[in-house]
Amino acid sequence: MAAPAADPRPAGGGAAGSLAVEWFTAYAEYLKRAAGQTASTIELYQEITDRVARGLLAPTAAQELMTSFVQVRGNAYTDELAQLNMRFFRELVRIGTAYAYELAQALLPEAAAPPASPPEYDPADPAAWFQQLGDFSQRLSGSVAATYQALVDRAASGETAPSEIQQAAADYLQRRLPEYLGELGKLYFDLLNGLTELRVRSEQEFLSGVLARADGAGAGEAFELTLTAPLGETATASLQVANTRDEVAHVRCHIAEVRRADAVDPAFAPDVTFSPEPLEIAPGEEASLLLTLRLDEASYVPHVLYVATLEITGHGEPRLELPLRITATEPAAPTEEPAAPIEE
Repeated sequence: MAAPAADPRPAGGGAAGSLAVEWFTAYAEYLKRAAGQTASTIELYQEITDRVARGLLAPTAAQELMTSFVQVRGNAYTDELAQLNMRFFRELVRIGTAYAYELAQALLPEAAAPPASPPEYDPADPAAWFQQLGDFSQRLSGSVAATYQALVDRAASGETAPSEIQQAAADYLQRRLPEYLGELGKLYFDLLNGLTELRVRSEQEFLSGVLARADGAGAGEAFELTLTAPLGETATASLQVANTRDEVAHVRCHIAEVRRADAVDPAFAPDVTFSPEPLEIAPGEEASLLLTLRLDEASYVPHVLYVATLEITGHGEPRLELPLRITATEPAAPTEEPAAPIEE
């Protein structure tokens, strides 16, 4: 039997071909997913256009609601964007560190291990996370420099020939480079999918809020909370708060200050209570939160718009800021006591 012909492809060609297929598949899946998400968004745009054409929605509705949407959801989406970027950067450093250490061991088996993995991103304290990442980078640079210095010393002393170092590096790269590139490709497409999902979700949430106005909601009600009561009495509002995490959420609310919308007079601390406080919500559940605000005569002027921001924080979730529009109406007329009968 004749011997099989030698494969003319260089070693590692199969791995490179497999990598190309993986990248093409990941890119095709990304395009398919993005197209489906874009189609859903286009449907919302079409629905808004249709309602404007039928006179059910003002042409300026989207522009008018944009400011309140950014105020309410801007911080949450900014936090998610920061987490996506920081996760990508952290994993990039982790992958590079792991493969750099393997290469160092291939050239210098006794090379010291690099520092532990980069610190996990903490959205609650990004400044501390940046400091920890800077410390990690310094330790990593020191470890890499020490390895290179050891290689230089070996070459200078004649223990290891430069050609041996070059051959060891070439062998390692031929064996491990496809896998390294594959991990980088997966990380890149994870970032692309995350960015696309975040963009589409924010667009659809905003467009759904615009449609809510045509369905009977007042201007801004999709992203604002309106509180109205006679001067001297209390205004109340009920909110539904959902817990999307896999653990119990401990929700707290806070209103720092109230001020007139026209910026006349200084801001002041509101007389507000929340019930229940704190609010605990089981995983995947929703709960009602009652806000009670007293419109005292010393702080409010009837028929003047006051604004504030309700801050809602939960265990591990980005802070939600909800704009409040507060108006006191004329105080209720006092009830007249019936006149006492005149005794003769």
